[in-house]
Amino acid sequence: MTTATTLPEPGEATIADRVQISRRLIRQAREELDQGDRLQATEKVWGALAQMMKAHGQQRGWMNLGSHRTVGHIARQLAAEYDDRRIVDAYVAADNGHRDFYDNEMSPPEIDGIITVVANVLPELEGALAESPLPFTITDVDQRWRVRTLTGRQNLEVGDSSPVGFSNTHDAGAVGNSGAG
Repeated sequence: MTTATTLPEPGEATIADRVQISRRLIRQAREELDQGDRLQATEKVWGALAQMMKAHGQQRGWMNLGSHRTVGHIARQLAAEYDDRRIVDAYVAADNGHRDFYDNEMSPPEIDGIITVVANVLPELEGALAESPLPFTITDVDQRWRVRTLTGRQNLEVGDSSPVGFSNTHDAGAVGNSGAG
């Protein structure tokens, strides 16, 4: 088992801290599975993905990063922004693993598949943190609801655009109806 590294103080995780925790947890997921602890493996893989999603949310100044649902909102938003379905697939896989922590129904090969799906997308998500978010236009009411939820900006409408993925922390200039920020 990987030895624990120094964790940030409670409530004080930086983006870099979250990335390090994500890396550690995905390694631990594989180690736990190799040692036969399926339940810990599934929970660690969930934690690895959740920390990476929270790093993106934190980078963008998005709201309410503490909720389980927010992890899914961030995954769906990043998948839409990057046009990469694998991000949602990784979220769904990790969430299924998280459920298995409570239900103990998955076989080692199923858990191995989840770890692989998540491990394959984490490096790209980590790399994206070094770049400004991509431009994004809200094209439907589901996206509008998700972006409003993440940003806290209730005046956003379908058709609004942001050159920085509706980040609250990146300089966007004046774009679209309500897309500044």
